[in-house]
Amino acid sequence: MNRNARRAASRLLMGGWLLGIWLLLWGRIDALTVAGGAAVVAGAYTASRLPAVPLVRRIRPLRVVAVIAEFVWDLLVSSVVIGWHALYRPRQVRSGIIDVDMRSRSELILLGVTTSISLRPGTILIDLDPDRTVLRIHAMPVRSRAEAESRRAGVATTEERLMRAFVTWEDAPPEEDDR
Repeated sequence: MNRNARRAASRLLMGGWLLGIWLLLWGRIDALTVAGGAAVVAGAYTASRLPAVPLVRRIRPLRVVAVIAEFVWDLLVSSVVIGWHALYRPRQVRSGIIDVDMRSRSELILLGVTTSISLRPGTILIDLDPDRTVLRIHAMPVRSRAEAESRRAGVATTEERLMRAFVTWEDAPPEEDDR
């Protein structure tokens, strides 16, 4: 599927979603409501230049479960670690600013990574350089270079899992089989 076809499909899907919301708001489906909703959606796209939503080439359900499990585990572990440091010598907790190079060129994957790391206690996204796809994150606790590398590797692992769960058009599909 070429880029223009993906963009058109993306806009049609988003238009369908907006039309569905329109119909839910009106609470009925008839010809006039559908036509009015289509006109509003077309007007919204014309007036606001809404961006195209990235399409996923393939979703791997078992990998999605692994992504969710990893997120829940990281959420629990980071909550315990941050809670421990908040109670035990909170003024001695060190943090660090870490640059993480991303492999993915997909906005969807980058959004997933940035959302995932920002929701975990002790880590927040500071900056995203979209040209080089570099994330700058603030992480705590970081007391050594080894801990900083561990945090960088954790973000890279999150990205890798998301890339395997959601195969996008911008990224080459992983070389592994679909298990």
